[in-house]
Amino acid sequence: MLKRDQIKQKANYLWRVGATGFSFASFGIGGVAIGALVAPLVNLSTQNPGLRQQRTQKVIQHSFKGFTEMMVKLGIMTYDIEGLEKLQHSKQELVIANHPTLIDVVVLIGLMEQANCVVKQALWSNPFTKGPVQNAGYILNAGSEQFIHDCVEKLQQDQSASLLIFPEGTRTAKGELLNEFQRGAANIAIRANVPIRPVLITCTPSTLTKNEKWYHVPSRPFHIHVKVLDAIQVDDLLENTSVNPKNVRQLNHQLHQFFNQELSKK
Repeated sequence: MLKRDQIKQKANYLWRVGATGFSFASFGIGGVAIGALVAPLVNLSTQNPGLRQQRTQKVIQHSFKGFTEMMVKLGIMTYDIEGLEKLQHSKQELVIANHPTLIDVVVLIGLMEQANCVVKQALWSNPFTKGPVQNAGYILNAGSEQFIHDCVEKLQQDQSASLLIFPEGTRTAKGELLNEFQRGAANIAIRANVPIRPVLITCTPSTLTKNEKWYHVPSRPFHIHVKVLDAIQVDDLLENTSVNPKNVRQLNHQLHQFFNQELSKK
């Protein structure tokens, strides 16, 4: 009986390795298809650049939702959400989340009705992802003053969507709780003066963390838990909300401390 169970576990593990590889291949092919086929059709549907971006974002949202459900059906992962309605109804908010695994970005965007997103250079120039992210009007995180300006402008002008950003800047390393926050999110929040919507993400067992290969799958399907919290106003955290380096540092510290405290409760 013990040997039979071991064989079953080994077969399940090999299945999930293969299914994970299939999922990554599907993601790459889907990215190319959106950039090469869907985006041109969206561009032909309207001359309005803002409407083009919104429609591309909708395509990405439905694609990511479908991709997540595919991984669930393949037996790779499971997930659940607390406060889903807060995320779905989020408009003109700065949504900030921790980043424990590669898949959390896909899950979150798939859950949000309309979302602008900050992406790093690797995704902006990757042949599998550059088409979708550029056509969707996502913002390149170049770590510059222009990047901050673009984010603030997007938040203030687009009343139908929120802006999603991961203030850690990169995935958390295996075994660690949280990276230090980069100051971009705090800088944007103060300048745009919009509500901050914290989203806590946990992945159990840990997988697809920083520097971890796709084929390093855990011994069982991983579970992603997403908890959407109530929005925080900047003036609830700062007495003085004027734009200066001291206030940005203070807000950044408070946000990092808040996430650490909330994640330590789990």
